[in-house]
Amino acid sequence: MSLVISIVVVVTLLGLSAVLYSSRVQNSEQYQATVVPLANIMDIGFVAMTPIIVFIIGLESPIVMFGLCALGFAMGWVMRYNIRAFEPVSGEKGTLHNVARVGQASLLVASLVNVAYYLQLMGGVIVLLIAVPLGINLDPGVSRGSGLAVLSLVALGLIGFARGLDQLNNLGNKTTAFNLAAVTAIIVGFLAYNVDVALAGNWALPDYNPPVTSEGLRQILGLFAIVQGFEASRYIGDQYSPDLRIKTMRLAQIIATIAFVLFPLSALLLFAVNSPGTADPIAVVLIAGVASPLLPWLILFLAVGSQASAAVNAISSRSAVMIELTEGGVEQRYTYPILAIGAIAVVLVTDVLSAVAVASRVFAAFFAVQCLIALVMASRENQMVRFVGTGLVGLAMLIIAIFGLPT
Repeated sequence: MSLVISIVVVVTLLGLSAVLYSSRVQNSEQYQATVVPLANIMDIGFVAMTPIIVFIIGLESPIVMFGLCALGFAMGWVMRYNIRAFEPVSGEKGTLHNVARVGQASLLVASLVNVAYYLQLMGGVIVLLIAVPLGINLDPGVSRGSGLAVLSLVALGLIGFARGLDQLNNLGNKTTAFNLAAVTAIIVGFLAYNVDVALAGNWALPDYNPPVTSEGLRQILGLFAIVQGFEASRYIGDQYSPDLRIKTMRLAQIIATIAFVLFPLSALLLFAVNSPGTADPIAVVLIAGVASPLLPWLILFLAVGSQASAAVNAISSRSAVMIELTEGGVEQRYTYPILAIGAIAVVLVTDVLSAVAVASRVFAAFFAVQCLIALVMASRENQMVRFVGTGLVGLAMLIIAIFGLPT
């Protein structure tokens, strides 16, 4: 049956790729504006973190993933309001302007950690998929991709310094179409495996329901970084109108939520064969191989495409943030190696899971600042319902910033 599943996966991949790479879609301004936040949200993080969420929570992992996405959507609601209400006055000097600069500084730090996590995860998947066919036993742990991550960052810093990252960034945006097709194909492959097992009369979910502890909940909060990325729409105002960015940010979050929930839901049966004995993000590669030998390699291509494009996009966009923060004191060509060096430092002192938790907490601090800005704007416009809602979202961000833990 694995052959049939492989055929279904290939047909889905090729069919959806044909649609997404059509000139009508690629030349659509709405698609182009949606790609920016979507490329940042839908890196391979949610794919790799699914075994970890199952390890912590058990069969309720799809519900937990939906909860993280709902919290991200609530924060997106605040960011969309800031695009409309604060952005037109963001250049005015004053307290709010200074608060926004603090938020930008925290965004810069969070992005460096995120880039480190992107490339460590990419490197880990590559190393695993090379080692397993060769019969190489890898020590347990999640830092096995650090060497490749450092080499990638050195390359990005040098390319950015010499030529800029515009060409790589444009290429990265193109790969988002493949990433969407690949994620869909993986989910379809998992669903086909479920159908095959059900038709054979052997369908049964794994008996795995670990106790929910306060530490486990704090670890889930530490995974909040996997649903962020939508904030990128806030910083592309020189390319797209506020209305289009608001619309496409919402669309990107809806698409990501569907994928984020369907992936663990369709993968639960696979844990009956490979139970999550450890919290290792690379475990998803082994789990996928149960359904079809093609799926681990598709995850490899997805890891390279999504993580590389997300890293390039992050460094490229944060270059503009650094220039704005320094008020032009740093020439753009120097921002790339500076950012790369910062990300390398993170790689050298953290593993993937620690990087995700740190990124979650710093991003939450950035979002808390955004909530503060939205509170002031809502108060000025006498929007009390929005004021209360924003306050609750801001409280959630503070809880993540204070209590989020690595797994």
